[in-house]
Parts: sequence; structure tokens; C-alpha cells
Amino acid sequence: MELRNYLTRIAERAESYFQQHLAKEDLARVDKLEGLARQATDIEALQKEALYTGWTPGDLRTGELKEVLFPLFAAMFNHVRDESGDSDRALMQAWIAFHEERIKVLIHCL
Repeated sequence: MELRNYLTRIAERAESYFQQHLAKEDLARVDKLEGLARQATDIEALQKEALYTGWTPGDLRTGELKEVLFPLFAAMFNHVRDESGDSDRALMQAWIAFHEERIKVLIHCL
């Protein structure tokens, strides 16, 4: 999975401790989301199960990210069912959109 490789590279090579730590946490989030996506019978079930699973500290700001999380969930749902491997790009794009918005939301917490 391109997303897992991307996050692993950041976790191992980023100069910033913050980036390394966040990437390690994100790897765990992606693994959890992948597992939930494999178990889900449809996207709506995945949205319900995956929404409040630690996307922000204590999930206190997660509700503000629904707009970018739901496309990420859909991309993962499609990815685990795609045998051609063509879904990697869509998953990465959804992740980048989520990550950029999450950083904006979290910056406002500081």
C-alpha cells in the first residue's frame, strides 16, 4: 500500500520528532481503518465504525473533519476490495486532503 510506505518513510526519516511521532500514530490509524474496512459490509457501516477512532486527540475535533474523513473511508473501503491495485492513488489523495485539513484544525488548538 502506497500510503503505508509513505508514512513509514516519514516515521523513519523525518528530521522532526513531531513528524516522526505523528507518522507512527498515523500508521496505527491506517492499520485500524484497513481492518475496519475489510470487516464493513458497506461504506455507511464503515463511516459509523471508523469515525471516532482517534483521528484527533481524544476525538475532540474529529467531527470537524468529517468532510475529509468520509472520502478517506470510502477510498480505503474501495482499496481493500480492489484487486488491480489501481486504488492506491485515490487513497493517497484522500489521505493528503485529510492530513492537510487535520493540521489546520490542530493548529487552531495551539
